[in-house]
This record gives sequence, C-alpha cells and structure tokens, in this order.
Amino acid sequence: MKTRHQFVLTDEYIADAQRVAIAQNKTFKFIYQTWWVWWLPRVVMGGMLIFLLSMHLNSSALLFGVFLLLTFWGEWFNRRGLAKARKRVRTRGSTTVISMNEEGVDIESALSTSHLKWTAIVRAAHYPQGVYIKLSNLTGYWLPDEALTEGSPADVRQLVAEHVSGRS
Repeated sequence: MKTRHQFVLTDEYIADAQRVAIAQNKTFKFIYQTWWVWWLPRVVMGGMLIFLLSMHLNSSALLFGVFLLLTFWGEWFNRRGLAKARKRVRTRGSTTVISMNEEGVDIESALSTSHLKWTAIVRAAHYPQGVYIKLSNLTGYWLPDEALTEGSPADVRQLVAEHVSGRS
C-alpha cells in the first residue's frame, strides 16, 4: 500500500500546520491555545482593580490597571510572534510531496529530499481532517486528507497506526 500527499506551502496550510503542531506540544498548547491562561488573570486583576478603587487606593489600582493592560499586550505579542514565525518559512509557495509505504516515509521539498524509516517518527496524531506525524518535539508534518493524490485517508491512518502506534 502506498499513499502520497502533495501540497503547496500556502499561508493557509502553514497556519493550519502551526495550529496542529501547537496542539501536539503541551507547553505551546498551554501558552497559545488555553483561553484561561489569559482570561483568568484578567478577571482576578479586574476584581482587584474594582476592590482597590472602592477602598480609594488609587495608586495600587493604577498598578493593577497597568498589569491588566499588559495582559492584552502579551496576548497580542504572542499572536504577532506566531505570525512572524509563519512568514519566516523559507519554503513558502513551494510544493512538498510526502509518500508513505511499508518501508517508510519519503519527503521531497524545495530544499531537500529524504527517506525516513518508520522508527524516525516519534508520534502521530489523528485528526478528522488528516494526520500529524511528529519527528521531534518541535518538528513534524501536517498531512491533510485533502492533499492526498494517491491512496485514501483510511490507508494513511492504517499505515501510521501499524508503524507508529505504541511509541510516544
């Protein structure tokens, strides 16, 4: 059985791949995708701000107000950092082809061509729209089902399940 994904590294693909990669890294997920990381401190600081204003402690209230504004700036700074990372992708606009078979995974991109044995794949995550194969904690490939040119989504999931499952 052989499968083949072919996709162009467009802004949409890069953003989807970044979202999936973040979801697979616990630290990044905590920072970028957990709503309460940003909103819980805002609620607490807002409550303290109201309490301090009611107690006529204006200088302390000003300090909490500044901290509250800094949380919005921090969230904006994180989003800006993700956007800058997407713009730094050197292979933007090029076509990448990833083929999988019983022997391993072949990757052809604008900058390299490689063959990986299945043992090089650290982990895989299955999504309704595709599969994410992880090569290290920070490196992986998003393989959307819509990019399949050979094989079926079931074939991809079966190959990955046979060769990658059980390792983390």
